[in-house]
Amino acid sequence: MTYLWLSVLFSGMLVVMFKIFQRLGIDAFTAIVFNYLSATVFAFLYMKNKHYVLGGAVWKDNWWPFALFLGSMFITVFNMTSITTLRYGASTASVAMKLGLVFPVVLAFTVYGEAFSMLKFMGVALALVAVVLSSVKEENAGRHRGIALLPVLVFIGSGACDSFTQLANKYYVIPEHEEAFSLFLFFAAAFWGLVALLYLLVRGVKKLNMKTLLGGVVLGVINYFSFLTMLRALATVPGGSAVVFPMANLGTVAFATLAGVVFFREKLNRLNLIGLVLMAAAMAAMAMA
Repeated sequence: MTYLWLSVLFSGMLVVMFKIFQRLGIDAFTAIVFNYLSATVFAFLYMKNKHYVLGGAVWKDNWWPFALFLGSMFITVFNMTSITTLRYGASTASVAMKLGLVFPVVLAFTVYGEAFSMLKFMGVALALVAVVLSSVKEENAGRHRGIALLPVLVFIGSGACDSFTQLANKYYVIPEHEEAFSLFLFFAAAFWGLVALLYLLVRGVKKLNMKTLLGGVVLGVINYFSFLTMLRALATVPGGSAVVFPMANLGTVAFATLAGVVFFREKLNRLNLIGLVLMAAAMAAMAMA
């Protein structure tokens, strides 16, 4: 379970970093692009078997096109989430993204044949309710009504990213190649992010500054370890992806919520507190399953 808790820690730190960006006036999109550049460089430096990539052996395996495709999805969903946050609020974006855990959980039981139990079912059900309640803020209540396209796209995109990560872990990537897989994924995200950023720089929409670059570099190191520990959790945690994805999402929300209270003096309403209690119950149910 060590990799799972490390994944929760790093994922929670990602959320905290975005809160810090907001306080420091750092442009999120530019930081995201440099985050992927930083993660690419760090992934290569951290990789133990560099000869596997530099010697060309990687091209003989069948996972690298998959990693490039997934990296493109990652930065697309990341940016849709940012736009959703601006238009509908952080709560709506958070709920849409975290509820994507439904996709890999359903696939775990129906396609991959992972063991099903009532405790797992209860844990997942509690997790869904807990994510919604923990993200509700009174100031956003009734802000938007009906079904909006962007949150739906974030929900589907986030679920698709988790599902493809799950598929890669099941059929494509062996433990020895997890670092190389992460390298290719971050490279693809960095490439498309740079294309978009250069276009915006030429048009004068975005500007570069040292504060944003440094923020992106720090974010990239955290992001790299967040993804790598998630891959290793999927490969090692008993119960498989049906346990890993709900617990990772719950842990991240709980970490970010508590960090908001302690470091940013955010206030929790009654629904948020109920959500935190349900998180603890959900994680306990899945841990015992």
